[in-house]
Amino acid sequence: MRISEVKKVMRGPLAPVLTVYKEDLSLDLEATQENVDQQIHRGMAKGKGVLLAAGAGGDFPLLSHEERKTVIKAVAEAAGERGTVLGTAQSPLTQEAIELAQWSQEVGCYGIQLSPTWYYPPNEDQIYAHLKAVAESIDICVMVYHTPWLGSEISTDMFLRLAQELPNVRAIKWSSRDAAAAMAGYIELSDTYAMINNGVSLLQAALLGATGFVTHLANVWPEQQVALSDLLENGDYQAATQEFLKVQWPWRSLRAWAYNSVARGESLAVKPAAEMTGFHGGPSRPPMVTFNEEQRAHVRSILEGMGAPLV
Repeated sequence: MRISEVKKVMRGPLAPVLTVYKEDLSLDLEATQENVDQQIHRGMAKGKGVLLAAGAGGDFPLLSHEERKTVIKAVAEAAGERGTVLGTAQSPLTQEAIELAQWSQEVGCYGIQLSPTWYYPPNEDQIYAHLKAVAESIDICVMVYHTPWLGSEISTDMFLRLAQELPNVRAIKWSSRDAAAAMAGYIELSDTYAMINNGVSLLQAALLGATGFVTHLANVWPEQQVALSDLLENGDYQAATQEFLKVQWPWRSLRAWAYNSVARGESLAVKPAAEMTGFHGGPSRPPMVTFNEEQRAHVRSILEGMGAPLV
């Protein structure tokens, strides 16, 4: 798998697709697929963005194993050849991760997101064995999700070894707890991998070789996120900075407010915001919470200040 070809696909905004529920909290696959269709029509087409199915922002910790597979298939079917879809193969159990990876390949995903295991923090040998077993079970692209906050630091030497020994490990969802280490990752790995920025410094990451960035805002205002990506790709950093300050920073502050003041979780503020720009949001499964009217009003006021296309 040539890295030059992977970089043409693994680029732009990476959106953790919302998993939509009905009022009885069962899966609303039709609404989820309608969101995907609209995201693609509003800019997230192949080569312009990436859709992550059943990621943490899509509530995978709240889904059963079979529900995860169902959501991955639904997103892949809705996107078809028009979009780039990654299935999520994260699991503390290697065999389950293999099953999710193989399922993602079967239903037509371009690749998978794969992290080290968790709960029992793995050492580097365990990380290598887990990633190797899953990668060798499939032919599609593997994006390694670097999760050092879960006690699973991966060295740049290990990443270079993975790329050398496993021809489909070609992307990294990258962040680090240390600013210098974050920069070193881009400097040392961006020639070998498609680097997807999972931190807050979009401009610095782009300058150092990132091909894309993780963003929940692409579930709410995808055209703006694609336009921001184009500015970064074209080297128009002055305009990109203006967009970052006008849109990205207030959005980050909104999600921090939700996380610290309402409840912990990734999709809590995204769902009501998505509804306000024409997407499906719906309720949240416990222990996540659904915003009340006062909280929704705050979300709307932030979106208005950003200039989002409200409905």
